[in-house]
Amino acid sequence: MGLRPGQTALDLDCGTGRTLPALRAEVGDKGTVLGVDVTPAMLVTAAREGRAGLLLADCHRLPLPPGAVDGIFTAGLLDHLPDPTTALREWARVTAPGGALLLFHPSGRAERARRHGRPVSPDDPLGEPNLRPLLDGSGWQLDRCQDASAYFLARAVRTC
Repeated sequence: MGLRPGQTALDLDCGTGRTLPALRAEVGDKGTVLGVDVTPAMLVTAAREGRAGLLLADCHRLPLPPGAVDGIFTAGLLDHLPDPTTALREWARVTAPGGALLLFHPSGRAERARRHGRPVSPDDPLGEPNLRPLLDGSGWQLDRCQDASAYFLARAVRTC
């Protein structure tokens, strides 16, 4: 994500918290790592795994002040939200200017479509022609987009 020691990282839809150790490694012991999920059972499991900094919250209404985080990571969330624009604006609200947003999925769009027995949809919000204006209109600027067969990764930067 390009975070530095001492900064704050947020994992949205953190589930059992598998990504939290990697975020901790990026921000170091003096940094802060928060995991947010809307499902209490996921957070209970994450707490049993020794994960800390867990928040029960909807990613559309985060209980954080403006500019509280330096980077947001989320895996497989954006394309499942009923209103991605509202979510992205909220994520921008809690991210400091210049902060990073990392959208990840462990398979590319074509691979996911193939597994579901359908073609890649031209309306897919993760398709770069859709993602770029979605981010631009929500306080982000797309920095990098990789849609490989084995993964999808998009990095955006919080604009001022």
